[in-house]
Amino acid sequence: MTTSPIRHVKRSRKPYTCDWCNERIAAGQPYDTWFTYGEDVTARMHPECCKAMGRASRYDDELPPCGTYRRGCWCGEAAELCACKGATL
Repeated sequence: MTTSPIRHVKRSRKPYTCDWCNERIAAGQPYDTWFTYGEDVTARMHPECCKAMGRASRYDDELPPCGTYRRGCWCGEAAELCACKGATL
């Protein structure tokens, strides 16, 4: 899978849905984005979700289903068992 470099957008011009946590990225908020060639897919994530994706070892080749993780979480556990301490509850 070939992807473009991750681009850091300072302010979104319109709302999007985060491809990691399935929460809204509001207009005016920062997000990270990249394009996957061959699949013609554009990914958009909160900056903390993009960092969490880099730490999650389960998904090296493809994104997990949207909403699999909470915002900023990379451990994939329920909120009370969260081991990453970076997630927004």
